[in-house]
Amino acid sequence: MEIKEIPEEKIEEIKKIISPFHIDKERQNKVYKEIKENAKGDFDFFVLTIFSVIIITLGLIVNSSAVVIGGMLLAPLVWPVLTLSLAIIKGKSGLLQNSVSTLLKSTIVILLISFVLGFISPDYTLKGSEFISRTSPTIFELFIALAAGFVGAFVITYPKIGAAIAGVVVAAALVPPIAVMGLSVSHGNLEMAGGAFILYLSNLIAVTFSASVLFFVSKFKGPSSEIGQDKRKSNIRWSLIFLIIMAIPLLLITSEAIKEKNQQNVIRQIINAKFSTATITSVDIEDKNEIVIIDVTIQHSDILTENQVNNLAEILSLKMKKSVVPRITVVPIVKLWENGS
Repeated sequence: MEIKEIPEEKIEEIKKIISPFHIDKERQNKVYKEIKENAKGDFDFFVLTIFSVIIITLGLIVNSSAVVIGGMLLAPLVWPVLTLSLAIIKGKSGLLQNSVSTLLKSTIVILLISFVLGFISPDYTLKGSEFISRTSPTIFELFIALAAGFVGAFVITYPKIGAAIAGVVVAAALVPPIAVMGLSVSHGNLEMAGGAFILYLSNLIAVTFSASVLFFVSKFKGPSSEIGQDKRKSNIRWSLIFLIIMAIPLLLITSEAIKEKNQQNVIRQIINAKFSTATITSVDIEDKNEIVIIDVTIQHSDILTENQVNNLAEILSLKMKKSVVPRITVVPIVKLWENGS
């Protein structure tokens, strides 16, 4: 019985059906060379890094999402991150060290520039929504970074989609948190800097891990030696361990954020029931073990009496099962005319 040789094109089609992310060796080599070339910490790379962080930091200062996104279009940080992911899958220590070195240098450059720009910027810099949103990371940001890393690697690996999209996706996860760290330190706010650092580190680990997953399922060629295979397994294992470690504080922060949001909703409901004509503009909660301090700003036509505030404190204390100290700021509503007069 004559056995017919299956054409190579047919073999590739079968592989794609079995493993939809599979790419041929020729494309793998092109992707590897492209990523390695663009990840070099050369003059072009750092010029783009410098100008991207200037634009992004200024966007954070003026609280403009459009400017921040514009800076992300320039940021080349996607390349060393993808190089790090490839180094994990290929088990290449030299490539891993080079990518970590480029990432470290880039992070220092971004920190220094954002610090200088923050030092000469006014205090309101730390109050914009673009800034605040990157100082309190939650587990949801980790999931976003996982998706960003996978999509970023996918866009680079599959040539039909522009590589610029991958750069924006990964830059969104990494560059703004570093810039927020620099701005926070320049204004002496280490708590906000700490939150931005957790966001940056968790995003970096998540993006690297998920990009590695894409390269793995795309069947990128790993090391041929037994030592190299062991190194590859160790790299994947450690990246997963780091991801789990970073997920723990984010889960705790998320839990606290949900708890605070529920408390705010309870406070709003009670105040609305107590003062039906009042409009609540802000609610801030400071939980000090047995005592909860609540700062509330409301718009109301009348000034609240001491008895009203004390009564409100009693109701809130019963509801929250803690001693509550309400600090209410009333913004008076002045009617300039009524009934058309």
